[in-house]
Amino acid sequence: MPKRSRNDGYIPVTDRKRYPTLWFDDGNIVLTTNVSQFRVHRSLLSMNSPVFADMFSMPQTDRLEDTVEGLPVVEISDDDTDLTHLLYFFYDHRYYQGGTETTFEKISGLLRMGTKYQMDDLRNEIIDHLSLAYPSTLEKYLKAVNPKTRLPLFPPFLGQHFAIVNLARETDASILLPAALWRSTCMITFDIVEGPEDSTGTKYILFPTDVKRCIQQKSNSYKMLMKMEHSLPDVPKASECCPPKDEGSVGTCREVASSTVLHHFSISGPEIRDDIDFFTQMDAFEVWRSLVCTSCRKWGRFKALSLACEWVEHVASSI
Repeated sequence: MPKRSRNDGYIPVTDRKRYPTLWFDDGNIVLTTNVSQFRVHRSLLSMNSPVFADMFSMPQTDRLEDTVEGLPVVEISDDDTDLTHLLYFFYDHRYYQGGTETTFEKISGLLRMGTKYQMDDLRNEIIDHLSLAYPSTLEKYLKAVNPKTRLPLFPPFLGQHFAIVNLARETDASILLPAALWRSTCMITFDIVEGPEDSTGTKYILFPTDVKRCIQQKSNSYKMLMKMEHSLPDVPKASECCPPKDEGSVGTCREVASSTVLHHFSISGPEIRDDIDFFTQMDAFEVWRSLVCTSCRKWGRFKALSLACEWVEHVASSI
């Protein structure tokens, strides 16, 4: 193979930096990305990953250019940072522990590497960890998005929902997609289309098909929201309704709820924002539930949750 020059961005193996904390004097193989060299132990990598085990079982060439300090060199196409996280994990499994707070860089890198190198236990542990914030049931979702809930995940950042969608696509972690896509849908339309930028200048952009999916779902959700919240005033049961009988009473609970919802969606009502989570902010129900009797309030809450569950199934089936 002809040698490439530095002008094309290629760095010769011997010129790549040695990663000091992952360069072991008794290591018997050198892994290298396009940036770094790592002197590590073949048996340790083989023990943790069947892919590495198969890779190292192949005959190694004896060409001088394929050795560093007399050791065989294996060039790895992975991202330098991702491979670094994986090697740290190989040497100390406490480097990442599911259920404890970490960084998005570490958890995403390990999920990509765990998937590629067929480390099923690590992969499943990370997916379970991410599922704390992106669960597959409405009950767990409502808990996850509650501001009072402390999730041991990673520091939140603008664009993280888009980042999780892309990570789930890349690693085939489909169980994360319904919640991640839904939370992406709840972002403002401009960010869905253009991609938000975090404090470091990193921009998170969805795949075109997911942009289209989120925009369509947002439109459908607004329509469904209007239908649901207009129908809820018809929920109170006349047979169980016990409205106050004082002189200030303005009618039955159903009449009170209907008139309140009419005002809520009128031109004088509050503006419907472009970045709300409809599962947690059914505003029309909230504005009338305190005005009706206890029986109608309980029944309205039950019906609202039932409709929300139906909505979850609709959202999940459209993703």
